[in-house]
Amino acid sequence: MQIVYASTSGNVEVVVEKVSEVLTEKGIVNRLHRSEQTSIDLIRNNSLFVLATSTWEHGEINPFFNKLLAKIKKEDLSRKNAAFIGLGDMRYEPILFNQGIKILKDVWMDKGGGILHELLLINGEPYGILDSRVSKWALGLAEDIRKNDKQ
Repeated sequence: MQIVYASTSGNVEVVVEKVSEVLTEKGIVNRLHRSEQTSIDLIRNNSLFVLATSTWEHGEINPFFNKLLAKIKKEDLSRKNAAFIGLGDMRYEPILFNQGIKILKDVWMDKGGGILHELLLINGEPYGILDSRVSKWALGLAEDIRKNDKQ
C-alpha cells in the first residue's frame, strides 16, 4: 500500500501518518510518499494506494500534487485501486469544500482506477479527530484491503 500525499501546513501529513500507523498495526505494509517527490513509476508499479490532498485557492488541488497529477492523467489505471482523503475548510467558499480531492478522485476514475474505500473528508484542523474518526476510517480501509486480497 502506497500512501501519496500533498501537505503544506502539516495537516494532511499528520492524517496520513495516523492512517499509516493504524494500517501497520493491522499488518498492512505501507509507505508514505510526498507527492512532489513521487515519480509516476510508483503509480505504474503498484496497485493499492491512499491519495490525500488539501484544497487550495478556489477549489484547486494542492499545488504540490500538480506535477504528479499531470502524469497520472496519461496513465491507464484499470488495475489500480485507491482510497482518498481530502482536507478543507468550510469557512472558505463552502461550495468548493474538499474540491481538491474530488479533482484527484475524478481523474483517477476517468483513467480506469477503482475505489478501494469510502472517501474521508475532513473540515478544518484534524488533530482532535486523529484517534477517533481518522483511526476508524483507517480500520475500515484495512478491512477492505483484506477483502480485496481474498477475491
